[in-house]
Amino acid sequence: MQKYQVIYADPPWSYYNDMTVTPEQNNQGVGSISKLKYPVMSSSDIKALKVKDIADNNCILFVWTTDYHLEKCIEVIKEWGFNYRTIGFVWQKLNKNNKPVCFMGTYTLKSGTELCLLATKGKDAAKLVKNHKVRALIQSQREEHSKKPDEVRDRIVELCGDVLRIELFARQKTEGWDVFGNQVEGSILL
Repeated sequence: MQKYQVIYADPPWSYYNDMTVTPEQNNQGVGSISKLKYPVMSSSDIKALKVKDIADNNCILFVWTTDYHLEKCIEVIKEWGFNYRTIGFVWQKLNKNNKPVCFMGTYTLKSGTELCLLATKGKDAAKLVKNHKVRALIQSQREEHSKKPDEVRDRIVELCGDVLRIELFARQKTEGWDVFGNQVEGSILL
């Protein structure tokens, strides 16, 4: 199985009861949550993915989370064999008029940002960083539901160089990246 020095993931987090998400909940709205745009996974199902098997001895993981899922994301990072280090990227979402978007969640303040955490595996993972001038803040317009800015992939390559890399839960094939996901023909199976 191919081993990667960079793994970039955007897990399909569940906003329902995380441990009992059902296929029916993927197909219809529940309570105040409208019909989902794609199938979601419980955090236990996300943890169960064999990401350890595709991570090189020294590897950097970039994984998207919302503030609501932050604790679960840290658990996923550990289960996948990585150690949380810092926030890799902060995406400030903009509307069509380039104004910040703000949402109000059940337990959150008005926020229009998402976090991409950075975690590492291996004692020499820091040596994978080739450019220390890459900025964390990304301000870009929202596109389709949950789609992250393409610029993030470019910044990851700028940060780490042209190493073996994969995008998990990808929606599109991007040159230079292997992919895994149910919305694109994948390079690997997990």
